[in-house]
Amino acid sequence: MGWKVDSKQPVDEGLKQRMLERVEGGAFGLKDLQEFLTLFTQVANSIDETKDEVRGFNRKFQFRLSGYPDFWLSILNGSFEMGEGDIGAPDIILEMDAQMAAGIFTGQVDATMAYMNGELKVDGNLPDAIKFRTLVDLIREDLDMEPGSAPAPGGRLPAEAPKKAAAQLSAGKDTKGKYVKFGVIGAGSVWDFHRSACEDSPYLKFVAVYDKNQKHAEKVARRYRANKMQAFSDLDQFLKSDIEAVLIMVPHTYHANLVARVAAAGKHILCEKPMATTTEDCDRMIKAARDAGVKFMIAENHRFLPAHQYIHDAIQQGLIGDVHLVRAYEGVSELEGMSQPDFWKGDPIKAGGGAFMDMGAHKFAALEWILDDQIESIYVTLSKQAINLPEKAEDNAIAMVRFNKGVMGEVVVSFTQVTPAFNSLEIYGSKGTILENHMWDKAVRIHSSHEAMGENKNQWYEPDLEHAPFPAYYNISMRCEDEYFAQCILENREPEFTPEQAKSAITAVLMGYLSAQKGKAVTRADLAAVEKSAGTESILHKLAEHVPIRKNLPEVKRVKAIGFNKKRMEQILHKHDLELMIVTSPVNVFYTSGMPVLHSSPNPILFALSNQYPNVVAVNRDGGSALFNWDLFQSVDKFSWIADHKGTIGQKETARAVMSKIKKWGLEGKRIGVESGVPKYLLDHMVQKNPAAEIVTADEVLLEMRLIKSDEEIKLIEKATNITEKAVSACIKATKEGMTDNDFLLLARRMIIEEGADAWDHLTHSIGESDPEAPGIGTVVRKGDICRFDFGAAYKGYVSDVNRHAVIGPVPDEAKEIIDRLIVLQEYYEKNARPGVNIRELNAEADAFYKKLKPEGLTMAIGHSIGLECEEQHLFGPLQVLDRPFEKNMVFEIEAWESFGKILIGVEDCYVVTETGLRKITTLDKHIVSL
Repeated sequence: MGWKVDSKQPVDEGLKQRMLERVEGGAFGLKDLQEFLTLFTQVANSIDETKDEVRGFNRKFQFRLSGYPDFWLSILNGSFEMGEGDIGAPDIILEMDAQMAAGIFTGQVDATMAYMNGELKVDGNLPDAIKFRTLVDLIREDLDMEPGSAPAPGGRLPAEAPKKAAAQLSAGKDTKGKYVKFGVIGAGSVWDFHRSACEDSPYLKFVAVYDKNQKHAEKVARRYRANKMQAFSDLDQFLKSDIEAVLIMVPHTYHANLVARVAAAGKHILCEKPMATTTEDCDRMIKAARDAGVKFMIAENHRFLPAHQYIHDAIQQGLIGDVHLVRAYEGVSELEGMSQPDFWKGDPIKAGGGAFMDMGAHKFAALEWILDDQIESIYVTLSKQAINLPEKAEDNAIAMVRFNKGVMGEVVVSFTQVTPAFNSLEIYGSKGTILENHMWDKAVRIHSSHEAMGENKNQWYEPDLEHAPFPAYYNISMRCEDEYFAQCILENREPEFTPEQAKSAITAVLMGYLSAQKGKAVTRADLAAVEKSAGTESILHKLAEHVPIRKNLPEVKRVKAIGFNKKRMEQILHKHDLELMIVTSPVNVFYTSGMPVLHSSPNPILFALSNQYPNVVAVNRDGGSALFNWDLFQSVDKFSWIADHKGTIGQKETARAVMSKIKKWGLEGKRIGVESGVPKYLLDHMVQKNPAAEIVTADEVLLEMRLIKSDEEIKLIEKATNITEKAVSACIKATKEGMTDNDFLLLARRMIIEEGADAWDHLTHSIGESDPEAPGIGTVVRKGDICRFDFGAAYKGYVSDVNRHAVIGPVPDEAKEIIDRLIVLQEYYEKNARPGVNIRELNAEADAFYKKLKPEGLTMAIGHSIGLECEEQHLFGPLQVLDRPFEKNMVFEIEAWESFGKILIGVEDCYVVTETGLRKITTLDKHIVSL
């Protein structure tokens, strides 16, 4: 029957120590593999990170090894089991040499390189294999295992790798053994291609890596086998090191800022495509490199494919005559990335669009170079064919293009190709045809009547070029590209592929997106007009709404945020130098997630049980959000817009899940903000598990976020105010001698609920000299008593604050004089507050104005923001005065009070800041009502 490890086996500490000694001592061999696999399974079942990683990931893996018995791995409901033999109906089969398997599990061989070298074969879904690699890394990290210095048990060492052909472009001068020292920013999946392609390059060495997560940087450096690599988590220190050039591989929207930083440090720059997401950013990058005097090239690997080099030369030599028509295609599977709402792939802003930006940049850069021409006009059809996430851009696109010299063409790109990725190209001319397909063993076929074809004239000819089907052609092109740029640095010559040419490809993509929005062909002049008026980023902001959806493709329903703005949150976290904000108070959990955790929720059970079953939101500086909610609440997707949510039970499990997410995001040791009321158990756990982190109180982050309201929030506050005014009016109308404060409270509660509110936020009420903060003790209304009704309804989480007075009999002259004076003061604020006016300065002016009204008077004037709380923060008043300007969509109360005998009377109204001033939301007359 063979060996088997079930999910209940604890970690054998003796076995753990023995395996660590053998692996790190370089003595590990095949005889130890079974014991290591046993330890692997035990550790997988013991750490929270693996459980989080495989949440919802139920798979069966079959390992078929040459020279060793087959074995299997089962992952089911977060539990791992492994055993010898076959498992029924495996989801994925991994075939390799036994020595290779041992090397992959112990970290002495990299699985990605083994796959690219053809030494690891995958039968099944490739993303599942990538997930397996991630699990192996997590488990090795928990073991704190460093592979030994002995040769890896399987897999080629760099020195044994097969010889590779020279770069396609001119090698230029003899560099006499010199090489360029490269640093790396952004060691994600694309890095795997660069490092495997250049592991034995004589022209460059990767010697440093930057990642904001020091542990991740160290892991990348440790896995790089070609030479020693230094890990940095401080960008400035990285740029001060002895690197000469930097390879940038980050989400597209970050390219411009990083290029500027690197250029300013005097380092040469090789930046992954697409160059940027806007033409303005392209110009900024070009200027930064030019001003710094550094070499700058976009890593457009299609420009350096040997097949494309051959086609370019054939066209320029006239082998197929005048070109009439081109057709280009590229297809990959990005279904996983396009299915993740908070992932940058397909995000109109962070990625610059979907498949058309991602691969159109490839196609246009290559075609304009091959044809020695530029796209003049373009008409594009976009579509969502497989994934209908409202916030994502297209997954498929078709473009009809016309070049300046008259060539017409068709470019098709797809994110939904489930077969192995490939590119194809067809070029039709007056003397022949060129066909290219990267899935062919020989990528190019040419049929030409040109005399230069010799004996191959008028027949299909397949030139002998350096090529291999996916994924090997990625390695070939990236080696040619990286080595070419290194040679340009060594020989001090400018790259033939210029940044201006790379910008032209981005221009064509943005023309295409503009075309999709306008429904007609677009020229470069049309795009230039947009750049001059609204800026080309404006095209991306409108992109998602202009992508047609395949008929009957169901929408991935997402709740829309009411007030929370992800981009603004990113900006505020940057402003406060925070990598992460941990949100724990019910009001802010509701604001950042939509979860019904408020006391006014339809069923406030999440509020009632929050002491035992917490709800926590984590928001990172890159725009990612994660929600940790009570596991028995099964309707998260009906309330929250956060796709990354995890059910937990109890305080300890929640704390572990939060810490696991911090690790996964690579934010250990970083500056983390928490609310001042963060639960002690959560704070203690983060301090214990993340001792290098700087954890600071950051209430100001959420207060600043909530200060500016969305249009939807304003509507909800207006509705709550309308309901409250009806309750106040009903109480004033009902006022008569003999009524008690309890009568008023019952009436107010009934009116608030009947008018559609969820609850009441406050019912402040006084009769005569009674305490307005403590009604409900049976105080009776008498003639001449001034009654104060200061109520607030809660409508869909948002509250109001309305205050009015009434009296049975005439209004006392002094009281009338006070109210009239306070109305004038309130109107002074109302007339002078507008966007751009400084709050502190206006408050000082209003104080001086009041002193003119009553030189010896004393008033309490308060301006407080209102929204999810009655007094979110004070703009001005005795507690604080903000030194900042008013901004559009601030919503706040202006209240002013003076003493009248033993009580306070005053005015209070709600306002919203518009583009030109203030608009009053409350509508009731401000004067004391005489009954």
